Amino acid sequence: MAVILSRPRSCCGFIPIETGVLIITIFGILNKLSGFYGIISFDTSDPIAFVVYIYSLLAIFVFARGLYGIHTDNVRAVRWYAIFYWVDCLISIITTTVFAVKWYVYTDHSLPELANDPVKQQEHDDVFRMEGVVSIIVLVALRMVHIYFAVVLTSYYKSIGRAHYSKLAAQVDQDLDDIEYNSHETRERSA
Repeated sequence: MAVILSRPRSCCGFIPIETGVLIITIFGILNKLSGFYGIISFDTSDPIAFVVYIYSLLAIFVFARGLYGIHTDNVRAVRWYAIFYWVDCLISIITTTVFAVKWYVYTDHSLPELANDPVKQQEHDDVFRMEGVVSIIVLVALRMVHIYFAVVLTSYYKSIGRAHYSKLAAQVDQDLDDIEYNSHETRERSA
């Protein structure tokens, strides 16, 4: 696990990190666009779901800005996008947990037509439990992937930050060399 969370130099072990971050961001935009379809259903009976739909629509703009920042190597935009991605990861974990608890704990899944047939009722209950376990495993796996993508994005931000400041330091060194050369040249002319 420590190897996965150490600073990755690539995405998924074989994709260059910048390409991986672009793919992560594009998939993030597509994911947030799916929130638009929740707005179409306009289910205001569940305030948490409604807020998540609105959040998804607003997050599209942040992801798009992040995509622009990645494309232009804008360190500041990528930094804010990386921070937002971690916040988005946390919000996703919380909302997934809330919706899963509501669905598996508080929603009645019994079928009234099976009330008179205990064998079929037991089959239904067994299938629902099995589907529940599979669903929880998939949800946990997806949240882990989301966390990994956040780590990759953070690693990318740190790498372009280092590159940006290295270029800045190199430019300062070049400017100092030019100043020293020009002052040396001026002294030779005056002598």
